[in-house]
Amino acid sequence: MDYDYFVVLIVLFFIAMLAVVVSVTENKHIIKLLFAFYIVGVVVNTLLDRTYSSKLQFLLNPFRKYVAIGKGIASDGMESFSKNERIITEILLNYFLFVPMGFLVPVLKENFRRLWKILLLGLVCSFCIESAQLLLHMGCFEVADLVHNSLGAGIGFGIWWKWMRE
Repeated sequence: MDYDYFVVLIVLFFIAMLAVVVSVTENKHIIKLLFAFYIVGVVVNTLLDRTYSSKLQFLLNPFRKYVAIGKGIASDGMESFSKNERIITEILLNYFLFVPMGFLVPVLKENFRRLWKILLLGLVCSFCIESAQLLLHMGCFEVADLVHNSLGAGIGFGIWWKWMRE
């Protein structure tokens, strides 16, 4: 199994574990502790686990990754997925990165139990991360990441909404 897909599976497993813990406990202190660990993990993954670059990097086309995958499929057929697996993994991880935020925040804060608020929170937090990466030269500011992270928060909210209605 490729390392990138292994990381995606670990992230999915972590999300599932968080969801189970949140659904079986009503102890807000445990949920706050999980949220704190999640925030630390996000900061480490998006800022601290990066190498310094001497130039500012930014990509403003939100569809760049999808275009690259599409061009690969057009030229190589379905075999291009193995060539584009790094791009596909980046997209998936950007979605999954904010899923825990989407279902932990509504549990902790009742005034965030609206989809638009979670999407906005995801966008603002993602913008802060992308801006920090740009300003600290520790990554690339990508508009696509803003979209993927915000949608990931929305997916997390959908998971929370589904469980709360049952």
